[in-house]
Amino acid sequence: MLIRFTAENFLSFNQETEFNMLAGDIRRHPDHLFKFPKIELLKSAVVYGANGAGKSNLFDALRLLHDIVLKGNIDLIPLNNYFRLGQNEKKSTTLEVEFINNKTGYAYGVSYHAGVVKEEWLYMLHYGRKDDEIIFERKSNNKGKETLKLASKYTKSPKEKLLVELYEEDILKPNNLFIHLAKDKFKEITAAFEWFSEKIHFVFPKMRNFDFITSFLRSTHFKTFVNESISSFETGIEEIDVRTIPLNSYFGENNIHERDRVLRAIQDGETLKVGSTGNAIALIENGIPVVKKIVSYHLNEKGEKIEFELMEESDGTLRLFDFIPLLYLLMKAPISIFIDEIDQSLHPSLLKDFVTKLQQLPNRKGQLIFTTHESNLLDLDLFRQDEIWFAEKNKKGESHFYPLSDFNVRPDLDIRKGYLSGRFGAIPFLANLKDLNWDKYAEKEQGV
Repeated sequence: MLIRFTAENFLSFNQETEFNMLAGDIRRHPDHLFKFPKIELLKSAVVYGANGAGKSNLFDALRLLHDIVLKGNIDLIPLNNYFRLGQNEKKSTTLEVEFINNKTGYAYGVSYHAGVVKEEWLYMLHYGRKDDEIIFERKSNNKGKETLKLASKYTKSPKEKLLVELYEEDILKPNNLFIHLAKDKFKEITAAFEWFSEKIHFVFPKMRNFDFITSFLRSTHFKTFVNESISSFETGIEEIDVRTIPLNSYFGENNIHERDRVLRAIQDGETLKVGSTGNAIALIENGIPVVKKIVSYHLNEKGEKIEFELMEESDGTLRLFDFIPLLYLLMKAPISIFIDEIDQSLHPSLLKDFVTKLQQLPNRKGQLIFTTHESNLLDLDLFRQDEIWFAEKNKKGESHFYPLSDFNVRPDLDIRKGYLSGRFGAIPFLANLKDLNWDKYAEKEQGV
């Protein structure tokens, strides 16, 4: 579960900028909370803001931290992703995230500059009951000398102390991350790495996320959930199912080379994704090479089921296919899912229906954080005040975030109207369109 994320000197974040899922002193919707000892976390959060306010940068920063942890080094970070509207060329970028995994809280962070890790740390959180507990701290000086400090329980014996020296002198490099190097060697580091590798998921606007063929084949419960969900949104789809096609028929005579390549790859019993959407797999079944792919069925006027390719569905329906498996995950696992521009290609009423179903999920185990411009979701019957966040840039081009709970608003206030009128900020300030003199350009065009 995400607790808090901070970024400093990253894209539009100049000073340390924070977003968090900490519950405020709000009485509404107590069922929207995960309750842990000494801490309560929100199940959902929605982030509003004008174009360019920094909403996507928030997700980009957290995803970057996720990616470098999994890769094990910072080589993929562009050298110019610091805050370039200030004198920040020589200043380090710092990313830190607090989270809960297996009921234990952790704080992991990294500070880097010019392709070099300056600092990296992992702490176990105790939420003020006592000081947070160091798991490791790693620092690099200006000469590239690495120093590593591990929790005292890991450095009791001479052998353990020697291992720390080995890391410092030979294994740690200026560009790699200790959390990745030690992910299988120390209990708390393993648990923290697991959160990055298994408990956090991102969906961005151009990503196709409806890769659920394997889950469909393995779980009848998942298949039932998908079909019940998609039918409840009245998309016209009667059923989603898996169709089995002989390998030769799937590729045809014009794609023999690809067919032969796939056949060689699956001979040993492995499966292989095929097709442009990746939502079909090739395998050997009962000694016969076949392809299994997801298809949709609609009813014709006679009540007969007619098969459609998934890509024949509308953009809005495909967007639902992106989200429905995530709903299933939110029910099953304590994960944190981030969706940027959740409203893309979805009708406002369909989006609100989707979010309403999400908020009403019983026994939900995961978090959902998303960005949107859709003001119809600004509804205190749908969200608590601390679940609604705003992103805004100041005159220096610096992004910052703040929740609706920072404002003294009545439970019956029309939040949507207040937002659109600029009461809470986070909307674009438009110039006087009359001053743009667009008519003169039309006149010149007519005179050509």
